[in-house]
Parts: sequence; C-alpha cells; structure tokens
Amino acid sequence: MGRSIKEELSYAAPEDIEAFLATCTEQDIIEMGREEWWYTQRPEQVPPEGNWTVHLYLGGRGTGKTKSGAEWIVERCLKFPYTASGHPANRLVMAYNVSDALTTCIEGESGILSILRRMEMVEDKDYSYTKAPKPKIVFLETGCVIHFTGANKPDVVRGLNLADAWLDEIVKWPDPEQIWKEGVHHALRSDVPGDKPRVFVTTTPKPIEILKKWTKRKDGFVSLSRGSTFDNMANLNAEFIREIRLEYEGTLIGRQEIYGELLDDMEGPLFSLATINDNRVEEIPDDIGFRVVGVDPCLTGGENGDLMGCVAAYRDRKDHYYVVEDASVRLSGRDAARHVWKVFARHSADVLAVETNLGKQWLTEILRSTYKEMQEEGIFPQYTTPPIKEIHSNHGKKLRAEPVAIRYQQKRVHHVGAFEHLETQMVGWDPTDSKVSPDRLDALVHAIRYLMEGENRTVRFFSPTAVTVRGL
Repeated sequence: MGRSIKEELSYAAPEDIEAFLATCTEQDIIEMGREEWWYTQRPEQVPPEGNWTVHLYLGGRGTGKTKSGAEWIVERCLKFPYTASGHPANRLVMAYNVSDALTTCIEGESGILSILRRMEMVEDKDYSYTKAPKPKIVFLETGCVIHFTGANKPDVVRGLNLADAWLDEIVKWPDPEQIWKEGVHHALRSDVPGDKPRVFVTTTPKPIEILKKWTKRKDGFVSLSRGSTFDNMANLNAEFIREIRLEYEGTLIGRQEIYGELLDDMEGPLFSLATINDNRVEEIPDDIGFRVVGVDPCLTGGENGDLMGCVAAYRDRKDHYYVVEDASVRLSGRDAARHVWKVFARHSADVLAVETNLGKQWLTEILRSTYKEMQEEGIFPQYTTPPIKEIHSNHGKKLRAEPVAIRYQQKRVHHVGAFEHLETQMVGWDPTDSKVSPDRLDALVHAIRYLMEGENRTVRFFSPTAVTVRGL
C-alpha cells in the first residue's frame, strides 16, 4: 500500500526534505517530533471521505489495526464532541471481551491512552479514565464519552445513543452478526452535526458471514481497505517478520494472516492429496532430532468399536516433519496401551502425545500402569517415568488442524511412503462438520503440533527407549 509522510521523507533526497520543511509551520515541526498521526499514518489505515456507514480495515498480523482504530475514535471525539441537541456525544469501543478492551484498545502500546499522552493531554485535567465497573474515558472539557465493552451479548449496548463505534477483531466474537443487527446498529442513532454516525471495523479477515455480506455490498454503505503485515515493517522487529514468514508465507492461510485477504474457500478441506503427493519421500533423513507418537483414544474399543488413532512422526534439524507410520487400531484398555507403547518403542520415540479431554482420560491411567508392566518385562529401562504429554484442547478440530495444514502447504511435512487410510481421511474431512471425529487425522495433528513446539530448538531430551528393545 502507500507510505506515510514519515516514510516518504526517509527515502527523499536532502533537497526535497528541505523543500518540504520550508512549507511546515512551527506547530507542524513539533507534531512531527512527537509523531502525530497525520505524520505516521499510511493511507490504508485511515477511513476515506464519503458517505459510508461501516469502514472495514482488513489487515494481516501487525499491520497497525489497533493503532488505526484508536487514532480514529480519538479524532472523532475531538472533531465531533456534541450531538445536534448540544449533549456530549457517546462513542463505543467493542472488543472480544472487556479484558481485550482494557489491555489492547485502552492501555496497550497502540491504545487510546498512549495517543492522549502523545497529544500532551493530562489525566484528570483533560480527560478521566474509569476502569470499573464499566471502563470509560471522558473528555473533561466537552463531556464526550468513550464506552468500552466486550462482545458477550447483543444487548450490551442497550440504552446508549451512539455517535460512532470502533469494533475490534470481530472475527473473535461469539456471534458478531447478531451483536451488529440487534445491538450496535440500532444504537447508532445520534444526530452528529456536520456528519453522521460511523463504524470503524478493524480485524484480521476470516470468512465469517457478516464480513462476507459487508464486502459484497455495492450500495456505498460499506467502505473497505486492506493492509499487509509487510506494509508496517518499519514498525515491527526483525524477529517477528522472520517468524511470520516462517509460519505463513506461501500458504493459503498466509494470504489471510499476512495479506489481509478474505478467503471464502477457507471453509473447505484443509488438506489436499496433491500437496501430500508433492511432499512425499521414500527415505527418512539422517538428521532426525525428535520423535513423537500421537494418540487419539477412542471412546469405545474392540472389534466393532471406534478406531484409536496412533501416528508416529519425526522432526529433523531443519524443522521438516516426517510421518513414518499410521498404526491406528480398533483396541481399547490394556491392549490399546500395549500397542501404543510397542509403537513408541519401535520408533525410539521421545514423547507420547495423548489427547485426554472429552472423557478420554482412561487411556492415560492405563498407559502409566502398562508402562510399568513393560518395564518389568525389560522392554523399557527401570527408574524411568512414562514420557506422556497430555493434550487438553479447548479449541475446535479445525483450529487445531490449521497450523498443521500450513506446514503441509509450506512443503515441510513429508509422508515417508503412502498411508492410504490416513490420507483418505485427511482429504475427505470436512472441517465444518463438528459431528465427524477423524481419529487418524487427530493423532497426526497431536504429533505434528507437539513437534512444532520444538521448532528451532537443538536440545534432544533423554529417551527411555535408548536401550536394546526386546520382545517386540
């Protein structure tokens, strides 16, 4: 996108800088010194002129969305402090919850308080800030108020007559469309002299219904700008840029998380057979640094019961991943535990990553007792404890699987050979269907996600199976 005046000057020739400064007043120079918004803003960060009611700023991570929203709401308070009847105007900042509103929108590095301090406003002289029971900022000269709330229910703004609203990260809200229709939109009823009530929405784009509807409107009600993480590189540290490239660049999800694109097809399958085939290898490299077995316990076992997912995967020292075995079986109880530990020993694995929520805690207990039993048989060394990593997840399966899908798209996950049943489940899984529990895929996700936690680490932990294995 475009550059700020500050960025343009950093690239300008000395004579051009001198010519620009010659047009500036003394006050302009002072404001440039304290980096006022007109000097540091990029064009896409500022809502345009026009008759729009909702302006969407869809930006990747680190684009400066919070800064944009905070600057805009403060500017609106200073420019339009009163309603047509002469009463102080009320404005709203709504985040995912009150904690986000406090830590990000108000008190954060790019929040409203930092802007007021930069403007040399003094608390209890120029403005008051109340944290509880309901956060608000009052401009003392005009009485204009900014109210802060979380997006927990539609009637949270009941009783407010709003002049403007800043809605932050609506893709995180539990029901953004209902909150908009039944709450915020109805509250935008103040008569603003010389203008009208406006809404500035700053968010990472995800294909939620309200965003898809807003972006398709052609009647002037909605305005739109986009921002990329790389547009704001001048204000981001090099490590963040390096990590964001490593995490997302070259992937479908990266177009959303870095470049601010709204991708309708993100609701489709996360894994493709073409990608799996492109990354497939026949041999495991020599520089393996860590090994894990992922397990998704079944709720009912036996010949006619659910499948227990069991997948072994390795990570090399370049942070590539190798799926080496799909050992999923229809077993439960002690038989399931012995099977898992045999797979673990066969691969000389370092950790067993086991999901334990949703009533699956039974396997962990049996795994521990079976491990001791197999110690007595000489399969595992004495005086070691079962290397179990319990996986507790409060997120849905799609959110858990997305980071793994990213690694596939980045050509960093390789299947060593072919795993027909696992791959069929991967490409056939619909992440929008909450009723389907893909056991093999879940085990794969547990294994790869655990390996991802050790990216860029060089330490290899002691493996209790680093001895001769017998009886397998």
